Amino acid sequence: MTAAPSHAAQDPSGFESRHFGIDDIFYSRTDRRGIILAANAVFQRVSVYDWADLIGAPHNVIRHPDMPRGVFHLMWSMLADGKPFCGYIKNKAEDGSHYWVLAVACPSEEGFVSVRIKPGSQMFRQAQQMYIDLCHRERNEGLSPEASSAAFLTAVQMAGHGDYDSFMTQALTEETRQRDIALQRPVDWRLRSILSIKEGVKQIEDHAGDVVRIFKQTNQIPYNMRLQAGRLEGTDGPISVISNNHRQMTQSLADAVATFSEKSLLGNDYLLQAEFLHGVSRVQDDLLQHFAVEPVIEGQDKPHEMALLSGQQSDFICKAHKAVVEVSDRVCAFSKICNDVRRLKAGLEMTRVMCKIERSRIAERVDGLDEIVQQLGKAQTDLDDLLSKMDGAVQQILEAAERLTQSRQKAA
Repeated sequence: MTAAPSHAAQDPSGFESRHFGIDDIFYSRTDRRGIILAANAVFQRVSVYDWADLIGAPHNVIRHPDMPRGVFHLMWSMLADGKPFCGYIKNKAEDGSHYWVLAVACPSEEGFVSVRIKPGSQMFRQAQQMYIDLCHRERNEGLSPEASSAAFLTAVQMAGHGDYDSFMTQALTEETRQRDIALQRPVDWRLRSILSIKEGVKQIEDHAGDVVRIFKQTNQIPYNMRLQAGRLEGTDGPISVISNNHRQMTQSLADAVATFSEKSLLGNDYLLQAEFLHGVSRVQDDLLQHFAVEPVIEGQDKPHEMALLSGQQSDFICKAHKAVVEVSDRVCAFSKICNDVRRLKAGLEMTRVMCKIERSRIAERVDGLDEIVQQLGKAQTDLDDLLSKMDGAVQQILEAAERLTQSRQKAA
């Protein structure tokens, strides 16, 4: 897609605001029509509007012409569905300057609540280029807001993100990390625990696929054994019996292997939800701390605004915890299935030992039977290695989940 120059490059008044720092965090609340009902002092300072011109005004009073209409269409669609939205937004202040934010907008009983921080990660630069391209298409192709939104979601996928939920979750994680570094704050251990669970789940899913592949490869072994038996001893010899036993075992394993593959899907949607909601609760906690020391704004019920934010933050923390517990429960169930696979692996080992005994009884060289013994031995070794790695990943997940659960219990 060919990039077009941004509006800001053509607009001499499009200088960046001097009023917005990395330590700033601001807030606004609107009704369901997008009319501003409340805000904090940082929003007023950065937007350079007088309070009288902000309260009661539509929130799009600060909309910048560089913003694609498709992004706002996506935002309002998600909010209308009762879902939080997180995205990069370029705003225009009253003095003509612009400022970029990572905005987290959430539905509330009285309308919508939005918290914004200053972005600066690689994700931000990626989004800026997407917006330039999208604005170019809106102007030159006459895209409707709906078509522009669909084009934006396609661009998100082409940039390597599964969907917009994945994109906005990664953006929120990266921006809060960058903010912690800039403010010289310690690493957020709760986020680190969630990401540790995420890493463990990815390892398990990768290894589970390998387990299924190994079992599929062994499905051909009974057929090959029957061929060898027919050539060496007819249809009633020991190798034939071993072959039949192995065939029956692999048939009985079919359902277990299918279950293994299915259960390896340990809840990435839940993990994504936990990561995102934790990020939202963090920026809301930051806002509450800043809001608490800001001066009271005339005509605004500060305790009401803080109570609304605090209640929403507690709700998000609770939902994030429930998502972690769901993943933890799935991992525990999966661990039991791993034990079943170990039992199945023992059956492979028994087949290998019996084949090896029969091979030693036969005086002549039998390359086909030797190869079968080697295949069974390799399958056992590979399974041992994979199950050991999955054990480590399961332990990693359960330990991280336990840390989060204990912290939640202490906070309660």
